[in-house]
Amino acid sequence: MKKNLLIVMIAVFAYSAMAQKDQKAKAILDAVSKQTKTYKTIKIKFLYILQNTQENVVDTTKGTIYIKGNKYKLFFMGNEIFSDGKTIWTHLIADEELTISEPNQENEQVLNPAKVLTIYESGFKYQYIGETSQAGSVLQQINLFPEKPKEKKYSSIKLLINKSKKQIYALQTRNKDGINYTIQITQFKSNVKVVESMFIFDKNRPQYKGVYVIDEREN
Repeated sequence: MKKNLLIVMIAVFAYSAMAQKDQKAKAILDAVSKQTKTYKTIKIKFLYILQNTQENVVDTTKGTIYIKGNKYKLFFMGNEIFSDGKTIWTHLIADEELTISEPNQENEQVLNPAKVLTIYESGFKYQYIGETSQAGSVLQQINLFPEKPKEKKYSSIKLLINKSKKQIYALQTRNKDGINYTIQITQFKSNVKVVESMFIFDKNRPQYKGVYVIDEREN
């Protein structure tokens, strides 16, 4: 269950960078992508807000992610997911369980948070809505619509982009099952110091002592 929630969170995160069609929206998203690609590393703190409209339940969780190229380390719900670009490790800390898997090429764009800010080239139509103000910043609003809606669990995604910084501020998904997600970036730092070892699993580290390892990779 915890692993599924982590994957859902990443999927929603990744959708924040996908889109296509409206020229005004395209120009904005291209500028965000261009700006993001100038960063060697990125650290993002965010709020993950789940809203169940059917049961009138709202739940908020904090998270942090480090990104370097196609490598990432995500801390979420007291757990961690990290990847060196070739292998993915999902560590359920409370359960003392760690799963090893390989990126699925079909789902790579959706499930790889390292591409969260730069992979909007395919799979969506997009529409520029306008500008709004929040916390003293001007935010540009863009709606994303899946090109194959019958194959998706969501109907639309709204992006809020900080106009001056050319950075995604928040995204909001509207799902068909009435369970909607919002990811709001509370801190964005570029070119932060990271060490390569944070993206790789080492069974000899103290935090992994006694952890049960499940290897799902193909032999």
